[in-house]
Amino acid sequence: MGDLVNLRQVRKNKQRDQKAKKADQNRALHGRTRHERTLVDAERKQAEKRFEGHQRSTDDSETRSAEIPPETPKAEPKSKGPAKSDKDESNVVVMFSSDGPEKP
Repeated sequence: MGDLVNLRQVRKNKQRDQKAKKADQNRALHGRTRHERTLVDAERKQAEKRFEGHQRSTDDSETRSAEIPPETPKAEPKSKGPAKSDKDESNVVVMFSSDGPEKP
């Protein structure tokens, strides 16, 4: 008498084998494992950090003036409304000048 075989288990094992074979093909086609990716990323970050640690600072006024133009102070816009005193801290917005709305 032959061995008894559970067909359901045979079918499942066959599907597992097919999925594993396809997974191996995809791994070969699409590259690296997660561990390899994280390892390479960590090495890259460490190399960037080491590289930036060796950069010279631009504290010298000669090099800085050549690279970055000096900041010019911005002119304050002149308001048409009444002058504000230093003590007046209210948040009032003047919509019209003291003459009233302009007519076309």
